[in-house]
Amino acid sequence: MTAPELSTGGQAAAENKSELFKLFAKLMSNPYNKDTNPTGIINAGVAINGTIKDLLVSKLNNLDTPFVASDLEYSVPQGTPALRGEIAATINRHFAPASDIGCDDLVVTNGCTTAIEMLAFATCEPGDHILVPAPLYLALPVDMGTRARAKMTPVHVPLGMVGETAQIEFFEHMVAEIAGHGGSVKALFLMNPNNPLGITYPRAVMREFLRFASRHNLFVISDEIYALSMFRHNAAPFESLLSWTDLSDYIDPAAVVVLHGLSKDFGLNGFRIGWAVVPWNKQLLAALLAYAPFAFIPSYTQRLLTQLFADHRFIDSMLETSQANLADNYADAASFLYVHEVEFVQASGGHFIWFRMPISACAKMLGHSADAPELTWTRELEYQMTLHLMDEYALYMPPGQAFFSSDFGWFRFTFAICREELDIALKRLEDAL
Repeated sequence: MTAPELSTGGQAAAENKSELFKLFAKLMSNPYNKDTNPTGIINAGVAINGTIKDLLVSKLNNLDTPFVASDLEYSVPQGTPALRGEIAATINRHFAPASDIGCDDLVVTNGCTTAIEMLAFATCEPGDHILVPAPLYLALPVDMGTRARAKMTPVHVPLGMVGETAQIEFFEHMVAEIAGHGGSVKALFLMNPNNPLGITYPRAVMREFLRFASRHNLFVISDEIYALSMFRHNAAPFESLLSWTDLSDYIDPAAVVVLHGLSKDFGLNGFRIGWAVVPWNKQLLAALLAYAPFAFIPSYTQRLLTQLFADHRFIDSMLETSQANLADNYADAASFLYVHEVEFVQASGGHFIWFRMPISACAKMLGHSADAPELTWTRELEYQMTLHLMDEYALYMPPGQAFFSSDFGWFRFTFAICREELDIALKRLEDAL
């Protein structure tokens, strides 16, 4: 007897063996703990805001939210009106929307991962392309492709052009190339502030992205998950697309969706809460509402978070504290890289620094002389260095290839960890250099 075959999509999912997940499993098998495992691996790879962890734990433990009978029942799949109302209030206070956002303008999901997947389902047929500037957030191929089967398509932009309008030529070329192969592009996905670069796009660049999307009749998904984690204000300021009073001059607003959530700005990764803000397209909003039952959030969690976000004074103060802590941690991490003459991208928002590991560190790993002229970064050496850092220095940082970087030797270092762990991580990195 033989078992029935999986669907094409099921077979593809079963065969997807991500090297990144292997690295994460290795990290989780030996995590650092100052009391029980001080020689364990420091996690300087996952983007989590550890600078406000103690503040959040204290606040959550002091909320008067005992279980009640209704917590044992189903709740509203798109988020309760009370929770959506508090999220909308947070957006109205901090995103400066051109028009106030109401609770019926957004859908709450169990994480932005699910919101991205829902948008891929709603905007793409299987095989359609979603363009993303690269390097890019490493989970997007999974989010967009595993079940929705949209094709996350990286558009490689040289680092020196990330802040320039001329980069649009790379996107135009990609659209033409896909069309030449009979494919179709349905959306442009932007992370602003950018992951993994930590930069914000100047308004002039965002205008050209919008014009490009309008020319090709594309949806624009603006992932603003790090919007309230700005810490260096002498760079391009962050401006949510929700705040553009002239948005319709560049694109039909119905093509624009904004994403945000709890994981980054609010340090609540484990709560798995995200939301899609869709104030200008009722049909798209209706599609997301139809998908919402697949993204239910526990009733108790919704009630707890409603109470947390109803304390506007605490939320606003916490965000100020977070930005100050991020600024301090970033300054120390950037200073470390300056002192050790390590190339990096100056960040202004987010939780990480994009830096290029000196080739001398690779030579040290291989036992070569530091000035070995024939040594250059390759995909294999970059991955080997990642394992070497974990095995020999108990330090985890994801390699550039995980972010679809076309230039090898780059790594993303998360500095938004607690202060004690940051100091240890920098010491271990120094030893590796």
